[in-house]
Amino acid sequence: MTMQHDEAPAAGARREFPGASAADDALLRHIMTTGGLWSAAAAISATIGLTGLLVSGWRPHQLEGVADPAWWAGAVLAVVGALALAWAGGPVVTDDPAAAARRKSVSVRAGLVVFVAGMAVAALAVLLG
Repeated sequence: MTMQHDEAPAAGARREFPGASAADDALLRHIMTTGGLWSAAAAISATIGLTGLLVSGWRPHQLEGVADPAWWAGAVLAVVGALALAWAGGPVVTDDPAAAARRKSVSVRAGLVVFVAGMAVAALAVLLG
């Protein structure tokens, strides 16, 4: 038996967002957990990659031609993606949980795509530059 969007949750089901449907409540809890995990993973992966480059003596100004602006564009994209992931993992600051669920769902998906694209562009600029 499936629960309709506006039905009350089963007895004992945990509800964290007053006024949210059971589906929106579950989605918000899921996104806030995974958004926080994804933002931590993004921070760790970017830190490890950049630290390795900097410790080896590499600096962004060593890139020539199109590789220099490509690296900076990739770095900016990675930061924007990481910020979107962090926002998705942050608290809900609205009275409309359904709208928050939609926004956070888009934020976590777009954040992942933008972060990975930025890291790929920056890595390619280093490798090919």
